[in-house]
Amino acid sequence: MKKVSIILLSIFTLLFFISCGSKPAAEEQKPAAPEVKEAIEDVSENVVDESLTKAAKLAQLMEQINDARKAAIEAGADRNCPEQMSKLDYLLSGLKDSDNPEKAAQSIIDRYNLLANYSKAVDAKKEIDESGFASYAQNNYDRGVSSLNKVEAAFEADSDDFDKSVFAEAENALKDFNTVINVAYKKLAKEERDAAMEAKKKADSVKAGVARKAEYKEAADLIQTGDSLYAMQNAKKAVDKYKDAKTKFTYLYEDVAAKRAAAQAAIEEAKKRVAESEKFAEEADVKAPITEKVEGIEDEDAVLLEADDYEDPEKAEADIAEELEDDIDESEAK
Repeated sequence: MKKVSIILLSIFTLLFFISCGSKPAAEEQKPAAPEVKEAIEDVSENVVDESLTKAAKLAQLMEQINDARKAAIEAGADRNCPEQMSKLDYLLSGLKDSDNPEKAAQSIIDRYNLLANYSKAVDAKKEIDESGFASYAQNNYDRGVSSLNKVEAAFEADSDDFDKSVFAEAENALKDFNTVINVAYKKLAKEERDAAMEAKKKADSVKAGVARKAEYKEAADLIQTGDSLYAMQNAKKAVDKYKDAKTKFTYLYEDVAAKRAAAQAAIEEAKKRVAESEKFAEEADVKAPITEKVEGIEDEDAVLLEADDYEDPEKAEADIAEELEDDIDESEAK
């Protein structure tokens, strides 16, 4: 009986340990539930990144708007079309409330560019009218006026948006007026250069390059600077250089010529006095000839001064091309 009790106790103990050891095994086989929190955090991060991208893009557009507005002001838009500038500034203030800020921003940039081109065209036309340049390229001038009128008509329509053709008309007006100005100044530059070269020839005729080397070189450098500006398509500034060169060469010619004339008159007066002295000496020699050598009076064949190797005056003349290499392209004005 005692043996049976011991056996039964051993069996129950074994079953107990088996049942306890099998539970952890069942739990290890059960799959772990996904962490929902981590997935929610990833989604929120994507939303933030997308918002930052839109903000950065809008900030970039605002920088472009500011640049376009600055360019319009520098072109004189606040002076030539103040009402359009005020209207555009008002639209800019409401950009943040727009349903499509990117599209609205690009529209504002385009309109500032339109006002800049229009303002430049207005100033170009004013310069042409005041200088009487229209006849230098009449066809371009007439087309420019027509394009400018179309832009102004669009402004008067008081629209919040413009047809694409209006932007093109502003660009065309500026292009045509610039052509008129360019052709006019090229012709003026050639005329002023010819006048400067003529003044140089007169200065060379009185050997101004020898008498006034520094001033002569300054005048010659002005012509060469003008040639460089002309070659770089800046005929307007070239005209100023040629005018300055003409003024300097003219002054040199007149001043040197006057001094040469005065010097020549003095020489003639000296020759006259010498002639009178020689005549007096001859008369004195006849009446009382000198027979002995007198101290202080050199022999007749004595060399009193060393020979002077005079510089060739022509070498002092600036070597400048007679004409400009670049002729006016008449096809510009058509």
